[in-house]
Amino acid sequence: MELREQLQELMNRQSLSQVHVARAIGKSAAVINQYLQGKYTGDVESVNELIAGFIQREREKAQSRKINFDFVPTKSARYGMELITYAHLECDIGVLTGAAGVGKTMIMREYADKHRDAILIEADPGYTARVLLEDLCNRLGVSKRGNIHDLSDGCIQALRDSGRLLLIDEAELLPYRALEVLRRLHDKAGIGIVLAGMPRLLVNLRGKRGEFAQLYSRVGLSLPLGDALSRDDFNLLAVSMMPEAADVKISDALFTSARGNARRLGKLLRGVNRTCEINNTPVSVAAVKKFAEMLIH
Repeated sequence: MELREQLQELMNRQSLSQVHVARAIGKSAAVINQYLQGKYTGDVESVNELIAGFIQREREKAQSRKINFDFVPTKSARYGMELITYAHLECDIGVLTGAAGVGKTMIMREYADKHRDAILIEADPGYTARVLLEDLCNRLGVSKRGNIHDLSDGCIQALRDSGRLLLIDEAELLPYRALEVLRRLHDKAGIGIVLAGMPRLLVNLRGKRGEFAQLYSRVGLSLPLGDALSRDDFNLLAVSMMPEAADVKISDALFTSARGNARRLGKLLRGVNRTCEINNTPVSVAAVKKFAEMLIH
């Protein structure tokens, strides 16, 4: 089968668009279109190499055993869900804090997936008060025209007495003015809000000298998830992603190498799985330790 036919067959089987292929190999969709029709007149040899590499990568992905990263109701996750549920029902403000990789984002996403009246916003370093409000306006179908006061009032009108919940992940990245916008939404619209972030989020809410007492006093509940998962929670996650982790020795090696961190565990399991597939060997303690040496400490 010619390379062009192999590409078309792969695209059909995996429902890949020409745009997807183009982005994967760094070419335009027009080039892929011409290539598939056998009409491309550019550097065909170069494109052939790129296409061959793309096909090989996709085949390896398809053959590799999938590591699932589904929500697992661990003890800490259940506590987190309880806090969010309370904030939703009581229209209160709740705070989830913890180190990176302890499951805050998974908890927030799971709640948002299960409750259509919850709005999840994942903040980033560019989230000013206006950006936050514009994002919320988009979710609510509210006009983004006007100043911050206009945007805030539009959101308040849309949310007032709605009983909805606003979830903000990575909330430690929000500047004080954005946090004040959230306080106003809570006060004026009467909605519940849950903020999740690194431990410094609580410091931001208090202010360096307690100058943000008005905002901090609105927080009804705070749940610190700590720096690492408990051993029981870690084991539940590990086994859900890789059944071999039920072996106590493998579980011990994973916990030690991942240092109780779910994100590090995911990277470790992907690497171990890939290494064992390439070498056609079973998952073992040695494989875990070997790949763990390549993870950044």
